[in-house]
Amino acid sequence: MTKRLKLAATALVLMLAVAFFSRFLNWMNLPSDLWFWSGTTGALLLLVIVPSLIAGIWRAQRH
Repeated sequence: MTKRLKLAATALVLMLAVAFFSRFLNWMNLPSDLWFWSGTTGALLLLVIVPSLIAGIWRAQRH
């Protein structure tokens, strides 16, 4: 993968992460405890998934 494609994929992942994070924060503002914990779980999952995806994009490929 060329450097430009890696950069574009990284930007796409970060933009999607911001969109999902916004949705999760919206869920946390709803009056139900279930929505609060769903939003909290989603936000914490982003802390694991996004760095893993970015590391996978930039990892050197072995052939």
